[in-house]
Amino acid sequence: MSDPKSTPSPSSSLKSFQEQYKLRPTAAGIKKTSSQIQQPSNFHLFVKAGLPFLLFSVGASLVLKSAVEGKNIERDKSKGLVSKSERQARLDSEKDDMMEKLNKKWKKQDLDNTKRIERPEEILERRKKEREDRNRWHRRAWRWITFQQ
Repeated sequence: MSDPKSTPSPSSSLKSFQEQYKLRPTAAGIKKTSSQIQQPSNFHLFVKAGLPFLLFSVGASLVLKSAVEGKNIERDKSKGLVSKSERQARLDSEKDDMMEKLNKKWKKQDLDNTKRIERPEEILERRKKEREDRNRWHRRAWRWITFQQ
């Protein structure tokens, strides 16, 4: 039993135990493995974690947008509502028709806005003169009948 080959050394038994149960390596083993393990680069992390997250977020927003849009369209169709673009097109065509009618009417009328607006005093003076002109032949006729001059 004192044979060296028959009794294992304590360090070799520890190594076999660690290999058997895969425990943490010794301090010397940590130094060897830490130099072998490299930290992942930022680009690698982005490709593994960030890019799928961004694609999922953008895809989810697009799916939700199209789903809500489709729901609104179906609701409007069931209620018989007209979309804003169709309603706007109809209003534009009605506006164009009205403008054409008004333009035809304006072409027939003379819209001269350069005429002078009479003052109230001028209106009274003009009416007084018209009255005198109307009554002037009466005076002449009376003078002729009565032989006045």
